[in-house]
Amino acid sequence: MLTLALGSGPAVGALAQEPPARRDTTFFDDNWHRVSRPNAVFFGWVTPLDSGRCRIQTYYLTGERQFEAVGRPGPPVLRDGPATFYYRSGQMKATGQYARGQITGFWQYWQENGAPKPSRTYMPKPRAPDGDVPQIVEQMPEFAGGMAGLMRYLAAHAHYPPPADKTQPRPAGKVLVQFVVSPTGEVVRPVIIKGLAPACDAEALRVVADLPRWVPGRLNGQPVAVRFVLPLVFHP
Repeated sequence: MLTLALGSGPAVGALAQEPPARRDTTFFDDNWHRVSRPNAVFFGWVTPLDSGRCRIQTYYLTGERQFEAVGRPGPPVLRDGPATFYYRSGQMKATGQYARGQITGFWQYWQENGAPKPSRTYMPKPRAPDGDVPQIVEQMPEFAGGMAGLMRYLAAHAHYPPPADKTQPRPAGKVLVQFVVSPTGEVVRPVIIKGLAPACDAEALRVVADLPRWVPGRLNGQPVAVRFVLPLVFHP
């Protein structure tokens, strides 16, 4: 199995040679959002490994190494293994581990002059149910009438629940419901991932569970399950 050789201590290396152009090059801004080349701060690509995992590499626009990690192919591609960040000078900036896209465990940090910075230990956040179901595929599921049709359906079928105690303030805010559109287009396994009040949460689950069948998503021409997170806003 091929893995990255990631050191455990600071090291300064020579500037990287600018990597050859590849057709699958992706450009990113400082926040790791995909952007067009004129707005990019760094670029990179993903290379499959014999183990079934992948190697993630990014470079500054001037060619110096910026980031390396082991991951899992997507979509979406997940960082899942050892990872190292670098300064433009080649000095190691940080090294540690990712687990299924989350930073985890013991991480070491250095200043650009090689002086150590305080290390940190991260605990992985609890994963929501169906966290392995993709949220982005080549052809996304579609509700009849598109997103506008979905909003009209929710406006017509979701209702602010009557208060159990009329002496208490009526809550207002947003409920986030996660659900999966199955390969047959059915809406399954709705769960609350950010609640507001028990009655509002129950109404949000009810209306999402009653959603009619969607046109399913497709990956490589085949219908697949796709995960959604839907906000429902409640006003008294």
